[in-house]
Amino acid sequence: MVVVLHGGLGDDDDTVALVFGKLNELAAEDDFLVVYPQGIGGHWNDGRKLDRYVAHREGVNDLGFLTTLIDDLVEKRNVDPEAVFFVGVSDGAMMTHRFACERTKKLRGFAAIVGAMPYEVARRRWRCGKELLSALMINGTEDPIVPWDGGMVQFDGQKLGRVISVERTFSFWSSHDGCTDVAVSKLPDFVPTDGTRIERHRATGCAGDTKVELFVVEGAGHTWPSGWQYLPEHMIGPTSRDIDAAVAAWRFFQSTL
Repeated sequence: MVVVLHGGLGDDDDTVALVFGKLNELAAEDDFLVVYPQGIGGHWNDGRKLDRYVAHREGVNDLGFLTTLIDDLVEKRNVDPEAVFFVGVSDGAMMTHRFACERTKKLRGFAAIVGAMPYEVARRRWRCGKELLSALMINGTEDPIVPWDGGMVQFDGQKLGRVISVERTFSFWSSHDGCTDVAVSKLPDFVPTDGTRIERHRATGCAGDTKVELFVVEGAGHTWPSGWQYLPEHMIGPTSRDIDAAVAAWRFFQSTL
């Protein structure tokens, strides 16, 4: 089962549109369940503690909600509890990092797209479970919303809480899985006209055959690779066409089974 967490002010329809329905196509082809839960007020309580979002202000228990959702679908839809994965984008990626940290045993792995770990989640790493899980991150180096180097998330002049850097987030999960080194390689520039290149960072020596990977999308913004350019480039940056993030996430999950 793949649980997909939408971005800020989004919903299931927005996420399907963002990825051009690719996750649904993959689910039909490879026979897995794909689920699109909805956050209160279009947001998740990902740990950033923002008064402007109802989910944060009212302390919505999204950890409990998503845990119950998994347990319910495992029981009613015959889902393998050892094969549950999350895909999160933007706000949903930050919630994915929090859930993976604080409800580690519920997941086999996750993919976080254009989102880093919230600072408050990283600061309270003692809340993380000890269980191993695999992690994939895909982030653009020119993301104007979630800064590559960490700091304040910002959009349209609004300050939206702090995150640690993408590289520190990658190191967080590498350390969690006891990985010992990192192998770096360049992917072919399949679409030279998009102005992006992808560098793949793969942690090595990880415990329990887990995998931790980071796709560094050089030149890309706050966008889903091969997804919909939902706002102009001057607002969110360009979209890479060198990989499809939906395919990359599912292939990564398959490699952990």
